Amino acid sequence: MSIENPNQKWRFWPVLCLAFIFAFASPLLMVATPLYFLDQGIEIKFISLLSVAITITYSVSPILLTKFSDRLGRRKSIIISMIGAASLQLLFFITLNPVVFLIERLLEGFVLGFFFPNLTASISDVPNIDHQKYLAMFNLSWSIAIIFGLIFGAIILLFTETVFIFYISPIILIVNIFIAIFLFQQPTLTNFKPQDNITNFNTSNPENNQDSTKTSNYFIPVIIPLLFILYTSFAAGNGSFLYPIRAYLLGFSDSSTYIVNIFAVVGQSITMYFASVLALNKLKLVSIVILSVYPFLFIFFIFNEVYFLFIILFLFSGFFYGMLYGAASKLFIALNVLKNTSKYSGILESSTGLTFFVSMLTLGFIADINVLLGYFSLTLSLLIIFFITLVFIRKLKEVERT
Repeated sequence: MSIENPNQKWRFWPVLCLAFIFAFASPLLMVATPLYFLDQGIEIKFISLLSVAITITYSVSPILLTKFSDRLGRRKSIIISMIGAASLQLLFFITLNPVVFLIERLLEGFVLGFFFPNLTASISDVPNIDHQKYLAMFNLSWSIAIIFGLIFGAIILLFTETVFIFYISPIILIVNIFIAIFLFQQPTLTNFKPQDNITNFNTSNPENNQDSTKTSNYFIPVIIPLLFILYTSFAAGNGSFLYPIRAYLLGFSDSSTYIVNIFAVVGQSITMYFASVLALNKLKLVSIVILSVYPFLFIFFIFNEVYFLFIILFLFSGFFYGMLYGAASKLFIALNVLKNTSKYSGILESSTGLTFFVSMLTLGFIADINVLLGYFSLTLSLLIIFFITLVFIRKLKEVERT
């Protein structure tokens, strides 16, 4: 994969800007979708479909578009995705019809297959950099942007109707189009061997790497990060779907739904950063503990009706979610580097989309019967995934490479 000016030093900050702006806009629609269509009297089952429509096509588009991305390059692929997403959102906002919204989200999910894999793969493309450091900054930028996006959404809903959120999102994406065209730089892949960067994922203390004659790495089965993604996708169904319905039934304001999600993302941003820099042996242990504890947190959502306690619950949920998703992201990036490929970025995004679609649709049909039953099924689902993960996580072990 080439670059227009190979002699120009690769710039990382446009990657951060693209991630920040998209992540700023993303939660605006994520929370507004169930709130707006509940007000319109749409059935909960159909609302769940509207909420996950973007993931239906996104679950396959990163893999289907991989070869096209390789031909086009990172930069052109990102430009196409942002132009497509902004144009499709503008199309829906002309009518605000739920069927049109469904079609728009399906098409948008497909074009975003050009965006996320190329954005994350642009980090692993670059040889001789500290990938853990750059991944940590990427995750931190993403999380901070979501926080600001949720704060912005909460403020907007204090002064206007939920529908106004839908008009703001495409304007924000237009900013990303200009960044992708004029500022994003495609990295150069020359004389790069995957073993050159193996030390970036050393499980020992980084300060000891200079004195080590052998590099100690982990054997990483792909099933482990995939199970982490499946687990977090079910957990994400709370903030983006179950809780908005729960809050609506309890009579909480729409802006309050954005506020509790802010606390979740604050916790998420902290632990995602630690997951990015934590040694893999410690990350494995912490992940097992969280996998076993996290399911029981959602039991409290069934019995609680106090808004302040929901804030605390969302904060802890963010802590747990961030560590697990950060671990999955780190393992996929490690696989990219160790095997000198970008396909695991596509697998990360496709698996995220597919599992989120399955989890949200499942929770939607159950919540249509009773939202509290949805929380019970969420707890049960997470426990099942936890026990399955225990079987495979033993294979995540240290190996010696000379």
